[in-house]
Amino acid sequence: MKRLLTLGKALILTLWLALAGSLLQPLNKPFDLLLPLCGGLLLFAHLLALMLSGRGSRTAPPCWKSRLQVLLFGILHLYAPPEDGQA
Repeated sequence: MKRLLTLGKALILTLWLALAGSLLQPLNKPFDLLLPLCGGLLLFAHLLALMLSGRGSRTAPPCWKSRLQVLLFGILHLYAPPEDGQA
């Protein structure tokens, strides 16, 4: 399960990097419109996941690192198993 989550995070990070690259150098049609549209939808979905994850845990609010990872990777970060140091 951990490898699948890592692969998903790598693919999402690749999409974010492609989106940033397309802002620096415009692409040919139809990718000049398609890639920013996908990036906008992904940003909307991750913002929604960030808002919903903040509401779920009232006892322990997530730190800024966790919020940043939810913004970058979405729900894949929330499904990650706890690390060895955490209970």
